[in-house]
Amino acid sequence: MKKAAVVYCSPNGTTGHIAKIIEAELERAGITCLSVDLGKGDDGSHVIEEVEKGNMSLFVGSPVYAARPVPPVMQFISKLPKSNNVLVAPFVAWGAVSSGIALYDMGKALTDKGYTLIGAAKSAAVHSMMWRDENPLGEGRPNEEDDSIVRDFASRIVKKIESESPRSIPLSDLAYQPEPVHAEMEKISLTLAKGRMPAKALNEELCTQCLVCSEICPVEAITLTPYPRFSDDCICCFQCVKNCPETAITADLDQMGDYLRSRAQEMNERPFTAFFV
Repeated sequence: MKKAAVVYCSPNGTTGHIAKIIEAELERAGITCLSVDLGKGDDGSHVIEEVEKGNMSLFVGSPVYAARPVPPVMQFISKLPKSNNVLVAPFVAWGAVSSGIALYDMGKALTDKGYTLIGAAKSAAVHSMMWRDENPLGEGRPNEEDDSIVRDFASRIVKKIESESPRSIPLSDLAYQPEPVHAEMEKISLTLAKGRMPAKALNEELCTQCLVCSEICPVEAITLTPYPRFSDDCICCFQCVKNCPETAITADLDQMGDYLRSRAQEMNERPFTAFFV
């Protein structure tokens, strides 16, 4: 099996960082690798066409938002054909609060398609909503130690890919949150979480209609008419706030700091970076 695809969404860049490490290990092993960033206007259609042919491995990556994978990733998985000849390995980046049940969600959706779950990984990352904080959660992550663990993960997956009968891991391995926590997280959705997040505000006097916000939006949720307008597809990554050159788009993210720190202390999830193979 010398063909693989790495498909991911990475608004803040850390999931993409993990993807690049995995891609490098695959290519080092002589595996032809397709790479798709779902946040760059690519819905992964050509990967779906390759999956339909079977006999390949598929790595799917997402950041963790509100304990779950982001919608573009789950939408991609929903479009995949059923198959019994595809090996899959989901991976996530999480901002040191909780990795939630994102790996479980992705693993279940993929195994429901008939795919063989050969591994999964989570890596710590700086929290994407705390770029203004002097000491953000996950500061400096992923670091070299995290990268080394991801490389080890990818190397072990390559060995499984090259084996005659790759062993699947049980989906239950990805249900690593305590049962009450897992059950509570099943009730969470990004739609519900968005209602509790700081609202974005636009200062039209500062806006120069430069298009940066719409170009950087990973879900194409911003249109200029003539000023930026945000659709319901927004996933609250706040990249438009972070990257607006005129600070015309704002949100009071400072109020989230205490909550996130309290939640991280409550969850106390360890290890930060780990894999299942």
